[in-house]
Amino acid sequence: MTEQIKIIEIDEKSPHLQAVIELGDTNRETLGFLPRKAFNNYAKCRQIIVAIDSNKSCVGYLLYRVATSYNRVGIIHLCIAHSYQGKGVAKKLFGYLVEITQQKYSGIGLTCRRDFNLSDFWSKLGFVFQYDKPAKTPEKLNAYWWFDHHHSNLFSNATAHQREYKLYVAIDSQIFFDFYHSDNNNKDAQSLLADWLDPDLQLCLTDEIFNKINVFFDNKYERKHFTNLAKKLFTILSANKISSSKFQSIKNLVEQRKINISESDIRYIEKAIRSDVYIFVTDNSSLLDIADEFYEQFNVSIIHPRDLIIQVDEIRRQTEYQPVRLAGTLLQKSRVTIGQEQLLNKYFRADKLGETKADFQQKILRFITETDKFDCFFVFEGEKQPLAFIVYDRRKKYELEIPLMRVVDTSITPTIANHLVFESISISAREERNFTKITDPLLPEAVIRNIHKDGTFVEFNHTYLRANMAIAKTANQLSQDLEKLAVSLGKEYKFCHQISQLLQKKVENEHEQKELYFMIEKYLWPAKIIDANLPTWIIPIKAFWAKDLFDEELANNWLFGSKTELALKRELVFYRSKRGLKPGVIGRIIWYVSNDESFPYGTTKVIKACSLLDEVIIDKPEKLYRQFRNLGVYKLEDLIKITKNKPNEDIMAIRFSDTQIFTNNLTLKQLQNILKKRTTVQGLFKITPDEFAQIYEQAT
Repeated sequence: MTEQIKIIEIDEKSPHLQAVIELGDTNRETLGFLPRKAFNNYAKCRQIIVAIDSNKSCVGYLLYRVATSYNRVGIIHLCIAHSYQGKGVAKKLFGYLVEITQQKYSGIGLTCRRDFNLSDFWSKLGFVFQYDKPAKTPEKLNAYWWFDHHHSNLFSNATAHQREYKLYVAIDSQIFFDFYHSDNNNKDAQSLLADWLDPDLQLCLTDEIFNKINVFFDNKYERKHFTNLAKKLFTILSANKISSSKFQSIKNLVEQRKINISESDIRYIEKAIRSDVYIFVTDNSSLLDIADEFYEQFNVSIIHPRDLIIQVDEIRRQTEYQPVRLAGTLLQKSRVTIGQEQLLNKYFRADKLGETKADFQQKILRFITETDKFDCFFVFEGEKQPLAFIVYDRRKKYELEIPLMRVVDTSITPTIANHLVFESISISAREERNFTKITDPLLPEAVIRNIHKDGTFVEFNHTYLRANMAIAKTANQLSQDLEKLAVSLGKEYKFCHQISQLLQKKVENEHEQKELYFMIEKYLWPAKIIDANLPTWIIPIKAFWAKDLFDEELANNWLFGSKTELALKRELVFYRSKRGLKPGVIGRIIWYVSNDESFPYGTTKVIKACSLLDEVIIDKPEKLYRQFRNLGVYKLEDLIKITKNKPNEDIMAIRFSDTQIFTNNLTLKQLQNILKKRTTVQGLFKITPDEFAQIYEQAT
């Protein structure tokens, strides 16, 4: 009969405290020295959990602290009497800690020496390896481990929305390593990275991948590199329930079928199932052999990479985002006037959603008539062929409201919807309003899909709201501004409080801190966190390319105009030689348009815009062209020219988005004064946070 172990919290008066201290002293070599007074202090705070056996003796304890500033719990000691080790006592102690902390704190962290070889133990408890840091003992390393309580936040909610529009698949950890192994010949795995799959397919890893990286690589720099790769290039899935009920079922199945995989592999698969992913991609033949049985038990398909690609190709619909198709189209935006109601009614009334002609007409007449409150525009192509209709409500100084946003169903509808949403945000920010709110109760599906894919709006009472603060401040100042808005504007704006807290969040890992600030700048675009230490580069660009990628002023001065409708583009790619940036970096770009006498004086040789740097990829011209041809105006021969006609040489692709055109062009002389050096901006270079702040202040 299994002995019953009782788990309790103790205080400083507990008769078990002395046994806890003695057990800690006995294991001082691994736990480290903790004074008796410290034990007493933790007991006073009821931060010692003990395991009591049937003889009412203490056979183990867990001592923890609460880090309020980080909103998390940290385990200091987890110690089990030698005779009770391996009997599940540690799991019970930890389970109790999870139970009493999961509602209030974000998670549980701990630090453990790598040479204690406890990685498997922490992984089994559900911890995920995060990063290495130096130990107090010379030449030793500590590993930091994290157990997440999976509280929802703005970023996780955005991911949930985005899951509605892409097929999320979990890939086997071995496939991940195959992607980046230097001698890898797994072409089936490599084909999963093909760009044509991106609109339909989201490749995911479970957070167990970090435990595998921790075990797989002995070198700390390799661990860091592959950890960053996983976070940067894949969606990381976590189990949405603390219960691990499927682990034993999976383990039983693989043991019955004599499949040789590790417990870490089983945890990996189990986390994929519990994250509500319905496809698991692997080239493990033993797992593929039990695909039918696995599906029956867990409702998850096990698929070979090659078969997945074939299936996606068969069901793949026409790509929605099609900037290439807009090449040469002449779209115009015109103010709606009295007498155009019938035209608008014909193309933009939501009759399928029950909107009557009378209701629609009354709305339009009101919007057109009350010119002090509303501005009405429609977008058309060619001979007045309507494509979109939008109304701006400017009654509130702090907010631009969109009471009506409609699009005609055409081949470029998703792109038009993307343009309308981003342009609304841009207008709101340009007018120094803090928010954009879309309140049309009969939004077309294309617009709703774009809002969800955008991921920066919050939904409240059937409206969509986001912040767009046209300011550049420190994280602390921005946090205070958001807190004031949250307090003064009511429940609908509670999300400002959440972002404010994120700005105050202390992240020990520098890379994660940069990622957090990068995401916050996306959420608050065009706001800039000037003390974020977010990498910023000045990048020169020829006027010929700038006119097509973001510069409408240049396009309007070009005899043939722009090759594409510039305002419709939000995400683009720029190519250059491979020097200057490393793959995996994120940050900001300040665009310097190089001198070109083909354009009017003052439109070149100036700082023009600022973008978010989303990704840097280095590869052969042909591969990059195939990968990004829908995000730029370049021909393959343009890319080969960058290599000086050596097509097998690598070049760099810079994927950027959310470009803010500056109000004031900064001349080269002004830039030199800020940088305090006579640069000619022949190549890209990094600038300091202070230099960025000065450039941004003078340009906006």
